[in-house]
Amino acid sequence: MELLERSARLGGKAGSDARDGRLVEHGYHVFPRWYPNVRRLVSEIGTELIDFDRYHYLSRGQFPRVVTVRGPSDLGAIWHNVRRGILPWYHTVLFFGFTLDMISRPLSDKRLLDRVSQIGLMRQAWYVTDEVAELNQENLLKASAIPAYDMSAMTAKKIGGFWLKEASPFLSVLPGDLQTTFIAPLEAKVREAGVRVRFGAEVARLDVDGGRVRSVTLTDGEVVTADAFVLAVPFEVARRFVDGPVFALDPSLGNMHQLEAQPMASLHVRLKKKLEGIPREHVFFHGGDYGLSFIDVAPLWERAPGDPPTELSFIASNYAPLKSLSTEDATKALLDEVRAYLPFADEDVHDVVLNSNVEVPLFINTIGAWPNRPEARTKIPNLYVAGDHAKNEVDLACMEGAVSASLAAARALLEDASLPELPGPESPRTWPRPLLVAGRVAMAPMLAVCTVVARIAGALRSERPTT
Repeated sequence: MELLERSARLGGKAGSDARDGRLVEHGYHVFPRWYPNVRRLVSEIGTELIDFDRYHYLSRGQFPRVVTVRGPSDLGAIWHNVRRGILPWYHTVLFFGFTLDMISRPLSDKRLLDRVSQIGLMRQAWYVTDEVAELNQENLLKASAIPAYDMSAMTAKKIGGFWLKEASPFLSVLPGDLQTTFIAPLEAKVREAGVRVRFGAEVARLDVDGGRVRSVTLTDGEVVTADAFVLAVPFEVARRFVDGPVFALDPSLGNMHQLEAQPMASLHVRLKKKLEGIPREHVFFHGGDYGLSFIDVAPLWERAPGDPPTELSFIASNYAPLKSLSTEDATKALLDEVRAYLPFADEDVHDVVLNSNVEVPLFINTIGAWPNRPEARTKIPNLYVAGDHAKNEVDLACMEGAVSASLAAARALLEDASLPELPGPESPRTWPRPLLVAGRVAMAPMLAVCTVVARIAGALRSERPTT
């Protein structure tokens, strides 16, 4: 078995690159409890995750005061979120009500839910206020880099259901950069299994003959033959191989050209001083232009002597407005927004690194994307597709989606080759739908009360004189 890798390392969009003698992430990574397949891999390589049960909102100019949101692991956590949420209690109840309403939708609505945006579904609810819709938009954008008006309601329904069922720990992180603590140990296991890993091997085309893929030709002209082939690459790379001969054998692969991607940029800011008051968990900037969130990895990772005491790892979920700027100008724009939330001066900065990820954008689950996504088993007998863009139970561009789709491709390959079967990917669990529907019905009176309160509060605000 041979693994062809174009770059000088494994990991792709999820890896870390060497910059000035250190590894820099493509962005911080989270491991929710509902990542069963990824967590199994983490356990197999002996890495222990660091668990969190909350995250925080920080408003402009309010540091170090944050609003803490706890994962919905129990009624106490939900009550805490209602009392101390970023919105007044009545809006927060409406937000929870819509979430329950959405995830209780039947799977028979799949075609409908895939053709309507998450915000479109929300606006159909009689009780949803503008404030609830805006908070929902902010949460989705920071979590997925997908605006609520673009995200498929089917994807939002699935992810909401997974998170409600597997709520504790709410989020987990690695004890170091992804390359060192996850990718490198996995690579070692792959090599131990007898797989030959070849770096700098870029595939130029698939060679088709007799209704099958007979070989691949590399950019240097080398021809590599095999019995079966797996396209474990991003969709913007995979669709380049859908030329005339490949399209003739499986026209559905051409639908990958309908899929969309956006960069989820990362900004790494190391400070010479310890910035006191930063929470241990992730922090979302409430408002702002670029969908910024961050975590200080310095107290969580194993550090070398002399490393700066504060290392802020940011993700800019809304990097699109900066795509045409130079690295220097984009970095300045992001830092200007960071300084509006966090108190540090130019002389406090040790170094700053921006990974725009414009060249490696993230697949986004837009409306109607599902039928255009490839199956793990294509119509070409010995060609398989892996990656988070391939159809899988998770249905979101994330590490769990990529691993789930890859396991499905491996299982299909072994079945077709009449080899010992591999267990299929484990699906994240959800609560039984009758229980969710019962909860939705039980909440209806409270939603009606909160809707009235929200409208009265809105009317009173509109009547206040402006200065």
